[in-house]
Amino acid sequence: MKGAPAMDLDTSKAWGQASATVSANKEVLVALAGVFFFLPSLALALFFPQPEPPAGTEPKQLLEMMGAFYGQIAPYMAAATLIQVLGQLSVLTLTAQAGRATVGDAIRAAAGGLLPYLGAQLLVVLAAMVVFGVVAMLGAASVALAVVAGLLVLIAAVWAAIRLSLIPVVIAVEGQRSPVAVLRRSWELTRGNAGRILLFVVILALAVLVISVVASAVVGIVLALVGGAETARIGGSVIAALVGAGFTVYTTICFAAIHAQLAGNAGADQAVFD
Repeated sequence: MKGAPAMDLDTSKAWGQASATVSANKEVLVALAGVFFFLPSLALALFFPQPEPPAGTEPKQLLEMMGAFYGQIAPYMAAATLIQVLGQLSVLTLTAQAGRATVGDAIRAAAGGLLPYLGAQLLVVLAAMVVFGVVAMLGAASVALAVVAGLLVLIAAVWAAIRLSLIPVVIAVEGQRSPVAVLRRSWELTRGNAGRILLFVVILALAVLVISVVASAVVGIVLALVGGAETARIGGSVIAALVGAGFTVYTTICFAAIHAQLAGNAGADQAVFD
């Protein structure tokens, strides 16, 4: 049996709704973004700076160096990621229950959504491992075949990531707790609109990248002149964490607006939190 016709997504409308919601709830969102998005990113950047490879380092040595570095900080990255996911689920819950849930209520509800989120992500990882295992087997037979298969897998991975981009929203807004049901619901909602969502995310990411690079460069130059290289590094980390926190807030609320459209629940242009 064929499913219901796919809803047409208006990303401009989603952006407008998200911007209005952010403007109407600046104080609450600044507090949540500071705790859940800004501080974890800044802590990782300050306490675990990426190692600078010596001049003339060969690619193999560079890979080994970076592998050792990320292996060392993996537990801290996992903890920071969990905190940020909790923040995203909290923001989504507040957006969905505007005027009916306090910040404390939203955080408690978000904590209950962490396990379903992790379960859904685990299923995605297991599926990816199977696919990459097949590509590795092809690589053993033919390098050319492996390259082609690898490119196709990369394209499929991006497409699948977009189709599953509503996982946090389905958990927080619809209250789904079954990882399989969460994956199925996100896949169903994004049907026919993956291209629009991908274009929207790419444009937003590029805009944020430009802002981050320009702001970090300007602040870095000024601080390097005033306080030296270490001061410039810290300032650059602060700017990057600030821009990243703002990007996370906007994209999270944008995806809530996208979900509302695709689920046929688009209502007010903004949500006002308690």
